[in-house]
Amino acid sequence: MATSPNGRLSLAVVPAVLAIAAILVAAPAEPAPAPTPEQIIAARQASFDLSVMAMAEMKLAVKDGLGVKKQFYAASTIARWAKVLPTMFPAGTGQGSTSVESSALSDVWTDRAGFEKAARDYEAAADKLCEAARSADSAAFSAQLAEVSKACDSCHDRFKAK
Repeated sequence: MATSPNGRLSLAVVPAVLAIAAILVAAPAEPAPAPTPEQIIAARQASFDLSVMAMAEMKLAVKDGLGVKKQFYAASTIARWAKVLPTMFPAGTGQGSTSVESSALSDVWTDRAGFEKAARDYEAAADKLCEAARSADSAAFSAQLAEVSKACDSCHDRFKAK
């Protein structure tokens, strides 16, 4: 690539770079194919695993008396997951629907209102956990972490096979 003596891109190549950029921007992009039920199940299982890891990290931080402000990222990860959790359970992704094993009970779909309420409760608890982390209030964070855990357990008790 042409550079000037100071190592910067030569002005002579700028029109060519802009032309290429314009072509790339104008080129029609193929839409990504919709995920398959198997991919959705795999994504939600991975998200649950990451959620478990974030919860374990936060519980350890509380146990070890570490500053909870540093747990904001883990808390916000849980909160972001909580917001999308119901979307990861579309029809056709339950037990026996695919070759991928799923622990989701049929109640996820037959009691959708109850499932979505449980997810909203989890989301609300997770949002409060973020607030406690942001404020660096260790006591509030510890108490709210217990509430998030209860929200997880409550949903799993009703909607997840043991």
